[in-house]
Amino acid sequence: MLNFKIKKKVFLNCLATVQGASEKKGSLSIVSNLLIENIDNNFIKISATDLEISIITYCSAEIISKGKITVNSKKIYSIVKEFPENKIAASDNLRIDFIENESGMVTISYKKTIFKLTTVPAIDYPTIMDFKSEDNFDIDLKILKTLIGNVIFSTALNEDTKRNLTGVYFVLVNSNEKDYLRLVATDGHRLSLTQFKIDYMGKKNDGIYNLLKTGIIIPKKILTEILKLDKEGVVNILINLNNVIFEFKKQSDETDKNTKFISRLIEGKFPDYETIIPKDGYKTSIINTKKFYNSIKMVSLLAEEKSHSIELGFTENNLLVKTVNTNIGEASDEIEIDYKGEPMNIKLNSRYIMDFIVNISEDSVSTRFNTIYTPFVIEPHIEKNDDKAMYTIGVFMPMRY
Repeated sequence: MLNFKIKKKVFLNCLATVQGASEKKGSLSIVSNLLIENIDNNFIKISATDLEISIITYCSAEIISKGKITVNSKKIYSIVKEFPENKIAASDNLRIDFIENESGMVTISYKKTIFKLTTVPAIDYPTIMDFKSEDNFDIDLKILKTLIGNVIFSTALNEDTKRNLTGVYFVLVNSNEKDYLRLVATDGHRLSLTQFKIDYMGKKNDGIYNLLKTGIIIPKKILTEILKLDKEGVVNILINLNNVIFEFKKQSDETDKNTKFISRLIEGKFPDYETIIPKDGYKTSIINTKKFYNSIKMVSLLAEEKSHSIELGFTENNLLVKTVNTNIGEASDEIEIDYKGEPMNIKLNSRYIMDFIVNISEDSVSTRFNTIYTPFVIEPHIEKNDDKAMYTIGVFMPMRY
């Protein structure tokens, strides 16, 4: 019989962390549950999996009696969330009683409020893949989340038959004798690339170096869960041929030990993305980032719902953003830009452009393209001699007229 006391805030944070890994609609009902068990007299371990990704986290608790049990992930989270928000003194903790009885129920209680949930025996819970490896490296969580956020929107939908496009490509590249961790995502219509300069401390021929030089594809789902983390600190990334673990190092004695996000890698080869990115473009412009975003956002209110198409009209030092919707009407906006080339119009998906621009922190962006049928490139505008640690670029295929 597992029985413990725990603070609401601590328990709720841990339950929130693992929610994304529990399957909500799967045919195997037990993966809709969490596995909760004690690991010593001071911590409980909470695990969730949908058989593709898994999350393991730890909560400090006062263990009354030891054991392990599974309980519905969504229900227990909803219950704990509704308990009182007031600060609970140590002597009056939210009391969680896990009682294995003949009816297979677990009791969750606080003061006079009592919930009873059905359970599935812990022995039936799937084994979660976990491993230790010397093939690992550290990266700051804030930087990792920024890198992921710069590209994840460009992944293909899961319904897409090209599974190798439903994840983000992680690869180690070397430029000017410096190592960069590069992330790339594409759905075939747009491509986003971001990279960050790292000091790789491992040996140049160790396992993780060789894996990252070749590149790995990490599923969008596990990366989406990482973006939800409201933490700071260091992430240790462990990789083998088939799996990846993001281990978030302990930040507090009260809330958790190391939290692990575990996922299978996506099989298959990532497209040769470097051939898609134009090396140059003779039609170039510099545009204020905020004005560019706001102009597209405003005009796209009348864009067709399926295509989200807008037209960018470049003339000397001027950009005309417009859309024509035969069923509703039309809209246009003009902004001043730095452009010296011949007049040119190009038709693009407004959603794609906004997804990319919203993540740019620089004041201005540079654009370049050659014709109305070749890729349109957007990147933060930086001085040529500015050796920035982080770099981002977006490539967009024009729409046909």
